[in-house]
Amino acid sequence: MLAIAYFLGGWLVLQMPQSQYGSPFWPPVGIALGALLSRGIDRWLGIYLGAFLISVLINKVPFLLALITSSSPTIGCIISAALITRFTHNSYPFDRLRHVLIFIIISLFTGTIYQSVTGNVMGLVLGFTQRETLLNSLINWWAGDSIGILVFTPLIISWTRLRTVSKLLVSRKYEILFVVLALFVILLLCLIKSQPIEYLILPPLLWSAFRLGDRATSLLVAIVATAAATVTAYEIGVFFKSAQVNESLVLLQLFIGVISITTMTVLSIVTENQTANQIISKQVQITQDALTKLDHLNKNLEKIVEERTLEIKQANLEITKLNHKLKADNIRMSSELEITRRLQNMILPTPIELEQIKELDIAGIMEPADEVGGDYYDVLFHHSITKIGIGDVTGHGLESGVIMIMVQTAIRTLMLHGETDQTKFLTTINQTIYENVKRMQSDRNLSLILLDYYNNTLSLSGQHESVIIARQNGTIEEIDTDPYGFPIGLTDDISEFISELKIPLSRGEVVVLYTDGIVEAINSQKQQYGIDRLKRIVGQNYHKTSAQIRESIITDLHEHIGDYKIFDDITLVVIKRK
Repeated sequence: MLAIAYFLGGWLVLQMPQSQYGSPFWPPVGIALGALLSRGIDRWLGIYLGAFLISVLINKVPFLLALITSSSPTIGCIISAALITRFTHNSYPFDRLRHVLIFIIISLFTGTIYQSVTGNVMGLVLGFTQRETLLNSLINWWAGDSIGILVFTPLIISWTRLRTVSKLLVSRKYEILFVVLALFVILLLCLIKSQPIEYLILPPLLWSAFRLGDRATSLLVAIVATAAATVTAYEIGVFFKSAQVNESLVLLQLFIGVISITTMTVLSIVTENQTANQIISKQVQITQDALTKLDHLNKNLEKIVEERTLEIKQANLEITKLNHKLKADNIRMSSELEITRRLQNMILPTPIELEQIKELDIAGIMEPADEVGGDYYDVLFHHSITKIGIGDVTGHGLESGVIMIMVQTAIRTLMLHGETDQTKFLTTINQTIYENVKRMQSDRNLSLILLDYYNNTLSLSGQHESVIIARQNGTIEEIDTDPYGFPIGLTDDISEFISELKIPLSRGEVVVLYTDGIVEAINSQKQQYGIDRLKRIVGQNYHKTSAQIRESIITDLHEHIGDYKIFDDITLVVIKRK
């Protein structure tokens, strides 16, 4: 489409009688630049094809030569379009006075100069242009392209913008008729009767700029410019007389340039004023709406205050009742938590019980993160077998503490009834806890390992944190318990997951059991205590008593945590073969 428009624009100009002074403007350049600005620079191929068709079909330029010369107007239009877009940040450069000035300067002094220079240089090299007329050819070429842009680029951009036909033009049809009649009369007197009143054309055009908008104004400017150029080409009118006197079309070109620049400038000023008025009107409307709302609020303020005061009183009464209820609930819950906490402490192994185990030196500690912890450890001695258990219930608080008591009770009951098979032992505990958790409608479960000591050997079953062993020579071993069990309370049957590990234990060797509250404890730098640090402390103190080893670990742990909050229960059991 652009190639056809470019070709037709050039063809129409070249069909008019060609005077010795040349054509006052070259419309294809204005059409091309308008298309690039309104539709994008990627439409450049249409310019190239249009210029190529004019060269081959009208100017009879050889095919290969036309391929070269067609690049000049294409590149010139791309330069102008790119610079205008770059400096106005807009494809419509006629809505601000600053943008209009940028458009005029770039249109006159960038791409048009490039086209004039490259076109004439090519003509000079190929013999189409004589050295004696080179300067005049440069000026005429530049002036024709510049006037073509000033006239036709605003027309193309205005009429290709995506918008509906303005209601303004329909409502002001009589003004349009007046402007058209005035221009017709002035053009008739000026161009046909050769009366020197050409600049009387400006008032109707300015009226159009103020009242009718950019589409009507750009169309009228193009009609006036085309009429003036056509009449002059047929050697009549006031501009032909001046051309005979000055031997150039400079007055016609100045006239067209003046009316184009003047109307563009006025249009931009009008657009800026309209935009400012719209902003002011919007702000005035917002202010009026705000004042209306404020007046409405003021009228109803007393009623609103009374309603809000009553609501506040009612809310205060509700809050007071709720506070009394919360206070009573807190007292009750505190009592329940205290009872549960005391129960937990009461069922932990006592020092007297631990001293009765002749072959083992055992020390343990449990520090809950909340009032009631979810960790579990116990040491039971029955019929020459010492059973040591440690576990961690998910979560904290009362519910986890209750499950911990259930586990301790189930283990003690099974041991007192003489159950020694580790698989049956853990399977029975799992079934008991699973059914109770299901009845409680809870999602809690726990990790648990059990160690039976008998005849210098530990039998380990269950799944929990790894077990640390310090041998007689100071070697530290770490046993992963994942292969020997499954979390308690997740499913009703875990028998297929349970296996047993035999661990020989010589005199002076140490076994350390712990919950994740130790190795995952963090300090203010978000650094975990870690298994490696725990193993290092065990290795440094394994030759001491179990109580001393316990204190060394707990002291080092609290040094790591510092003043930072403890988020999880801390449980530690140290076992040493006497």
